[in-house]
Amino acid sequence: MRINLKRRPNSIDLPRLLERIDSKVDVIPFITMKYLSQKQEASDKNSTEFQEKYGITFRDYELLTNIIKKQEAKEDSCLSDVKSALNVLKNSSNEDIKEIFSRVDEEKITKEIFDDIVEILESEDDLKKLFKQVNYLQYAIKNEDNKRIIPPTVELLSNLASTNRKTNNVYDPSSIDAQTITELDDFNHATIHIKDEEDYYHAKQNIILSDISPDKVSMCNDEILIDEDDKKYDTIISVPYSKQKIKNENIERYAEYESKNPKLIHLLNMIDHLDSDGLLVTTTTQGLLVKKDALKLRKYLIDNNLLDVVIEYESGYRSRDITILVINNNKKTDDFLFIKPPEMFPTFLLPAFNENILEIYKERKIEPRLSNIINKDEIIKNEYNLNPKRYVYTLDYKKVAVDDILKNQREYSDEIKKLDDEIDDLLSMLTD
Repeated sequence: MRINLKRRPNSIDLPRLLERIDSKVDVIPFITMKYLSQKQEASDKNSTEFQEKYGITFRDYELLTNIIKKQEAKEDSCLSDVKSALNVLKNSSNEDIKEIFSRVDEEKITKEIFDDIVEILESEDDLKKLFKQVNYLQYAIKNEDNKRIIPPTVELLSNLASTNRKTNNVYDPSSIDAQTITELDDFNHATIHIKDEEDYYHAKQNIILSDISPDKVSMCNDEILIDEDDKKYDTIISVPYSKQKIKNENIERYAEYESKNPKLIHLLNMIDHLDSDGLLVTTTTQGLLVKKDALKLRKYLIDNNLLDVVIEYESGYRSRDITILVINNNKKTDDFLFIKPPEMFPTFLLPAFNENILEIYKERKIEPRLSNIINKDEIIKNEYNLNPKRYVYTLDYKKVAVDDILKNQREYSDEIKKLDDEIDDLLSMLTD
C-alpha cells in the first residue's frame, strides 16, 4: 500500500522505508533504544540513577548512538553490536524494558534492514514525534482499511481536555498508544485500557519516551465497553475503537436509551465515570448527532446541560473526518458551542493542527464561518439535531447594496432582450 503524505523538502520517504522493512521487524523498539542510549550518555555523572531506573547499563560499543556512527563509517561490527545491546535490554531488571525487548527477534535484523532503520532514526531529532509517525504508519501499512485517528487529532483532544483547567485523575478506556496522556502537560494518575497487545507494548514505550513515571499509569491490556467499577475521574479522553464488541448484559444497564450502538454505550459508560467537576473529550460518529436511535442520548445531554462543545473536524486525510464532543459536568453556561473549521491537512511533517480551534474553545467565542453559540430552545426546535453544519454557516459571502443588485438586474434584462431580438432576426432570415 502506498501512503502519500505531504513532506517537508529533503525529508525521507518514511512510508517507503517502513514498507521495505520486513513486517516482522518493529521499528519502535529501536526508537526506544536510541532514547535510552542518549539518556545513558547524558547521565555520566549519575549513572547509578540511570541503572536503577532502567535496569541496564550499555557498554560504549552497545550504545545505539555509537553504533549509528559506526554504521555511517561502514564498519562491519554494527550488526553484532546491535544484537549485544538487545541482549542487555532483554536482561534488564526493569520488567517493562525486559518485556518490550524480549519481543524483538534479532535474527530477523539483516544489514539491509538495519540500514533502513538507521535512516529512519536519523531523520528526526525529536524521538517522541518520530514515535508518532512510525507507530501510525506501521499500522496503516499493515492495515489498508485504516481506521485510526491521526496523531495530531489525538493531540488536539488532549489540548481540549487541559485548556483552562488542571488534569489530575485521567481515564482512557480505549487507548491505542497512550498518546492521550503523553500529550498532557501533567497529571497525577492515569488509568488506560488497550485492546491490542502490540499497541500495549508501544504504549509502554511511549511512556518511557515521554519520561513519565510508570507509577503514574495503570495500564491494562484488555477491551472495555462498560467498566463496572464506580471510580470517578476528573478527565476522560477517549477515541473509541472502530469495531467495539457489545453483549446483551452491556445493553441492560442502558436499556432506557433503546440502542444497541456500541459507540452510544461507550459514551454513556464514560459519562458515568465523570466526577462532579469532570470533563470528557471524545470522538463520535455523525449517526450519534442525528439518527433516531441516539435521540434519547442527545436529549439527555442537552436537557441536563452536559454537552459543552461539538466540533466537526475535517482532517483532509483519507476522508477520516470526525466529530469531537466535549461533555462537562461543571458547565458555567447554559448554551452550546459549535465549531466547524475549514478543511485542514494535519500531517506528521507539518504543523499539528489549526490553533483556531483551541482559541475559539478557550475564549468561547463566535467566529464567522468557524463557530456559533446556540441556545437550548433552538436545538429543541431542530429536534435535538447536533450536526454542526446546521448551526455554523460556512459559505463565504460579501454584502452587496440593493441599488447595485437592481442595476445589475436591469443590465442583464437589457442584454437578454438584445439577444432575443438577434435570435428573432436570425429566425426571420431562415423563414424568408
